[in-house]
Amino acid sequence: MKTEDSTQPDFWNTRYAAGKTPWDLGSVPAALRSFLARAKPPGRVLIPGCGSGYEVQVFHDAGFEVTAIDFSPAARERAARILGPLIHCVIAGDFFTHDFSGQEFDLIYERTFLCSLPPERWPAYARRMAELLQKGKILAGIFLYGEEPEPPPFPLTEAQASDLLGDDFQLVRSEPISDSLPLFQGMERWQEWRRK
Repeated sequence: MKTEDSTQPDFWNTRYAAGKTPWDLGSVPAALRSFLARAKPPGRVLIPGCGSGYEVQVFHDAGFEVTAIDFSPAARERAARILGPLIHCVIAGDFFTHDFSGQEFDLIYERTFLCSLPPERWPAYARRMAELLQKGKILAGIFLYGEEPEPPPFPLTEAQASDLLGDDFQLVRSEPISDSLPLFQGMERWQEWRRK
């Protein structure tokens, strides 16, 4: 496995082990708290590429049945320190190949997962999201837009987002983020995409 391939666990293990995680907010984004305050009754939420897992606690506290997944052992170890007993919500596995036993989710939460993937993996992301999310339900979270000379992260353009998600999803909300990290300043948007 190449260390510089963001589609492989070693890429993330190296960074978590060294404490080099500039994408890690260290808390839950304000936009998520706002979403949860107006969200419909809780259901089953999936958090792919959950990393440190801060959102697991917040969704759990809001009454959601939480399933999170990450393929990096180092990320999962960090999540265990942060989540304590709630680590049972975090699956050690690959989002693209894990068998979710036919489960469909009411909500999928996006936070630095899509932008960690090189563009050639984006179609697989869109297919998997459509497969796991119930019709009429929401893919919500923070999406990265703009240009990055030395990816990752791999930001989207509006045209790419529309091409990628437009067949199976409809964008129903998009707003700027107020508490971005320096790495993502001015590039993040809270978006909600409804499964058609």
